[in-house]
Amino acid sequence: MEIDKRMNKEERRQQILDAAMNVFKEKGFSSSTTIEIAKAAGISEVTLFRYFKSKKDIFLEGIEPFLFGSLKKALDISKNYSMKEKLEYVLTERISYISQHREVIKLILKEAALLKELDNESFIEKILQLIKNMLSQTGISLDNEDFALRLLMGSILSFLYMPEVDEASIKEYVSNVTSIILI
Repeated sequence: MEIDKRMNKEERRQQILDAAMNVFKEKGFSSSTTIEIAKAAGISEVTLFRYFKSKKDIFLEGIEPFLFGSLKKALDISKNYSMKEKLEYVLTERISYISQHREVIKLILKEAALLKELDNESFIEKILQLIKNMLSQTGISLDNEDFALRLLMGSILSFLYMPEVDEASIKEYVSNVTSIILI
């Protein structure tokens, strides 16, 4: 790959992240090297380290949008929706997102123990907290919150291994799950 000197700093940074995520998906975090990441990005390893301090920093920054950015955006978009609309929107969005980004989500789950080591806090705990906040905003009683949380997480993750692209099927599934949670 030839280096494009017209890229600004942010574009170069994103180029490195994109290349790194491809390497991580292929080899996993532990088996990947910064030399491989630099080569995939079409830059030198020295250039890579001008943008990132370590492989860990590249990995954490690369997965952040998959973990939190998109979920926060979905929660923000749905903040003024009714209880049912919010739950349906977020669940539909999560299912679609997982179906589109299965390889990265599998990588993140595979590296879960490592992530806790690297980040000192479980990313699962952060995601659960975001979903708990959403559930409390919908008005679901605390008695049902644990059940709803498990049902939502299980439902969302099931689409990782049994993906669905048919929107009508996803909407029907979401409607059924929402009905169960909002009883």
